[in-house]
Amino acid sequence: MKKQVVIVGAGFAGLRMFYRLQQQKNIEITLVEPRDGSLDRPVLPEVAFAGKSLHHALVPVRPIVERHGANYIQRSVEGIDAAKNALLFENGERLSYDYLMLAVGAHKDYDAIPGFREYGFSVCDDTEAPRLATAVRAFRGGPVIVGAAKSVWGNRVVVPNLAAPCEGPIGEIVFMLDRELRRRGLREASTITAFSPGAMFFDDVGPKVHAAIEPMLKTRGIEVVVAKELAAIERDRVRFVDGSSIESAFTIVIPPYVGNRAIAASGLGDERGFIPTDETMRHLDHENIFAAGDGTALSMPKLGHIAIAQADIAAAALVRALTGNGVVPPYRPEVFCIMNQGGADATLILSDTLFGGTRDITMSGPLAHAMKWAFDSYYFYTRGHMPPDRANGVLEFFIEHGLGR
Repeated sequence: MKKQVVIVGAGFAGLRMFYRLQQQKNIEITLVEPRDGSLDRPVLPEVAFAGKSLHHALVPVRPIVERHGANYIQRSVEGIDAAKNALLFENGERLSYDYLMLAVGAHKDYDAIPGFREYGFSVCDDTEAPRLATAVRAFRGGPVIVGAAKSVWGNRVVVPNLAAPCEGPIGEIVFMLDRELRRRGLREASTITAFSPGAMFFDDVGPKVHAAIEPMLKTRGIEVVVAKELAAIERDRVRFVDGSSIESAFTIVIPPYVGNRAIAASGLGDERGFIPTDETMRHLDHENIFAAGDGTALSMPKLGHIAIAQADIAAAALVRALTGNGVVPPYRPEVFCIMNQGGADATLILSDTLFGGTRDITMSGPLAHAMKWAFDSYYFYTRGHMPPDRANGVLEFFIEHGLGR
């Protein structure tokens, strides 16, 4: 009899696990996702600042999941009864599983920021990005404040303690907004200030990346202030916990991250609701539950690249649990992202210094932008597949030949 494997979440980690597992003959897969497809979050800044349609950030995956003989359930999970191996839906309905693969992501807690609903904007989901796009079009100049609210993490899993889950989107916002305001002749009538709750902006990378990015910010007249924990957003300013404030006519923030609500409600999370796992992505308390992506405590910073690596490990660990065969890859996190700057420019960042490594590389210009465009296009048109592993060889070529700094 086939084992019932349920995957919750159809983002990068969830789809990666699905594609890794769908050829296994001894399992039946059900993918549970509240949307009718996969949200490609790295595309959302282009929705907000570059006029890209939200359609290109929503990847329709139900047809291909069902074509592979799996089940697709478009519903929100309300809870998990781990003792009885069942998902809980509204109205008391249940879905049983033998193995559970959690790719639930993190919850963006906008309501933790006083004044956000009245005066703030964000880019983190398919509701906020179009709302931000409308506000950008209506903006006529003035002081702009962009930054990340402080997030607090649990203690069950040892990871780097970053004040912000990922500041790459902050970089994209300030660079893309700078370009858009220049295009519209509004840059001289505007200031752009980025704030960070950490002691350093981009504190998940090393000195070489900082040496490359800081001049870009300075050249564009973007001021950066650090050690600023957001307290409230008001109509005409942003207030910080230290009592200071900065005038603002347009405030864009990344909210604090907390664990998925269903995970927290089910007692499967740590103190902040994030899923505690070992480095094979197996839950610390439940042998038949695996997890990957932003919803895990191990994922730090919260990056798609790390989510994919964790998904590969989780899928391999499940296959080994089912068959006794296969090799589970080691967990070797690194920061890898491509930060869009608008137009034909972007900056590729590759750094593992946060984890004790020596790589700390950037590559800026049209080539980095072309790589981001190729990734986004591949993901959309292949319905959630990652580029082939051999594509990593292209990146390694550029690194080895000194095109990164």
